Amino acid sequence: MRPNSIAAQLLLASCAALVLAAPRDAEAARPAFVYVNANPNNGTNFVGAIRVNDAGQGTPVAGSPFSTGGLGLAPAEAAEFVHRIEASRARSLLFASNDGSGTISVFSINSKNGALTAAPGSPFAVSGWSSFSGISLAISSDGRFLYAAGITLKSFFVDDQGRLFELGSQYQFPQRVGGIAVAPDNSQIFVSTPSSVYIIATGEGGLHDMPSGILSIGSSASDLRLDAAGTHLWVGTRNGGILAYSLAPTGAGIVAGAPFFSGVSNLSGLSGDPLGRFLIAYSPTGPRLLGAHSNADGTLVAGPNSPLTPVFAATAAAVTPDGSLLFLANSQGQLDAWTTLTDGTLFHADGYPVATGAPAGYAAITTFPDTNPTPAPASPYWLTLALATALSLVGVARLRLRAR
Repeated sequence: MRPNSIAAQLLLASCAALVLAAPRDAEAARPAFVYVNANPNNGTNFVGAIRVNDAGQGTPVAGSPFSTGGLGLAPAEAAEFVHRIEASRARSLLFASNDGSGTISVFSINSKNGALTAAPGSPFAVSGWSSFSGISLAISSDGRFLYAAGITLKSFFVDDQGRLFELGSQYQFPQRVGGIAVAPDNSQIFVSTPSSVYIIATGEGGLHDMPSGILSIGSSASDLRLDAAGTHLWVGTRNGGILAYSLAPTGAGIVAGAPFFSGVSNLSGLSGDPLGRFLIAYSPTGPRLLGAHSNADGTLVAGPNSPLTPVFAATAAAVTPDGSLLFLANSQGQLDAWTTLTDGTLFHADGYPVATGAPAGYAAITTFPDTNPTPAPASPYWLTLALATALSLVGVARLRLRAR
């Protein structure tokens, strides 16, 4: 046999050993940015920005916190503040409500370092704000349409610079809005009030002049969440667990087995895995935190260690774009983190909670992917060992052949 042939075989064998020797733990978390809208009561509003590395550790973004140019919460007792900040991954834009001044701030996001730059004309006034008593936000998947709701629901076109232009019809609700979400194809808006969930048609021209579908909720609804495909809707309640609906062109139908977790009170806030594998429910009352696996039919199965009673009382929550970390914000301007598993299991992350730099207030939270590539390790021990072994074997084979 030729030396070159033996060397090639040995090298192939060593490469196979290298692959087998490589670590096969769960995928590392992808770096991300976390943004917190502080929404202080009648105070100057700020957005705190944190960069989370692939080890899950967070550090402030340079220049954070960023002033919104508006004021935080105007008096509105018992309001839900979960949807006061939204990020468009398609357009690299961030939208933040200024409840105290009735405006919406728009920022462009530097996807390399997480810094925020105000869009021209930001903050933008919401006409007729006196009827709002808070501004909940939802952004279309393409980032071209923004929806804002308090007592009134309005739609805005977002131009290439991030400027907002009101368009379409508007709707008035008998009660203040808690949760809001947009269908992936931007055909419908889902809005929850304490007694009902409204399904409203929308599109390129903004909100349509057509009747709403209404789901009656008999258990004080607060927040809602669409699954990744827009085929199922979950509604959090104060005293009736989590309701679930299947969505179809013909309407919405209750999922068999719903409501889920009715024995666990105050699951009022919801956050979902962007990949549709699990749902998170939480409440500052208790406080409570629950992770659940979401099945393809919309049913929910509680994670093995849920419900939890964390020390951190969350006012809002968001999951990173890759679904690996759950972040919670509280009224003290702090950020907490939990690692997630697809079965709904949650584990507290080391090094948290951390300060966001934003003032205390009625915080809301969103996440955005970090596109700055993480440098590869200089020389992993298993790679060095495998290559050294391969070269040694090739050298020994050559010496033996020469000696014959």
